[in-house]
Amino acid sequence: MWFHNPNIARGILRIFSRRQAAAPQPKPMLSPQVHTPQVDPYGIFNQNIRANKPMSVLEVGTRRSDPTRSTHSRGAFPWVPHEDYIRLDIRDGLDVDMLGDLHALPPEWSDRFGCFIADAVFEHLERPWIAAKEVARVLKPGGAFLVVTHQCFPIHGHPNDFFRFSKEALRLIFEDAGLVVDAAEYGEQCMIVPPEHIVPYDMLEEWNRTYPSYVMVRVTGRKP
Repeated sequence: MWFHNPNIARGILRIFSRRQAAAPQPKPMLSPQVHTPQVDPYGIFNQNIRANKPMSVLEVGTRRSDPTRSTHSRGAFPWVPHEDYIRLDIRDGLDVDMLGDLHALPPEWSDRFGCFIADAVFEHLERPWIAAKEVARVLKPGGAFLVVTHQCFPIHGHPNDFFRFSKEALRLIFEDAGLVVDAAEYGEQCMIVPPEHIVPYDMLEEWNRTYPSYVMVRVTGRKP
């Protein structure tokens, strides 16, 4: 499944390397937050939604990976008619209204939607730059978009896992598609613990402070 929308736990991801059977070593401490977000993509997205109050929404990757948990955002748009909130996925299942491929959405959808949402989807796309152009095509002028994906995360194929993104990469992809990017920002700083021959154990703290990693990266904006 290309579209996958897991309920990602808040907080910082802990990844520990295997240690040889020797004298016990202290566990690495989580590196302190070294990056203070300058913008809040969620806040800007919500401002756009409140200002424009879209009457049609396309959300992709809504198929439940866990049958007991819903992962779509339908409840945040109670004013949108049922037929105008489309939950799309590459495979059928719970919370899927329509099957489709984000690389090639229906031709008749041009300028149809006032809002587009994709949470934990773009890392599973073979060609996310093509998908970004499809997002631009199906949004109405002034329509808002929110895309949440990973900067750093374990491989989790559904069935494939293709990309990780910097905030600069996400901004570039959507600006190249002709969209206005209002914010692209990281979230949920994490610590990477590679094998000791890559980064010596006693250098982990400094290394992670100097070269921070993040579980999430988010981009939001609108169609001009």
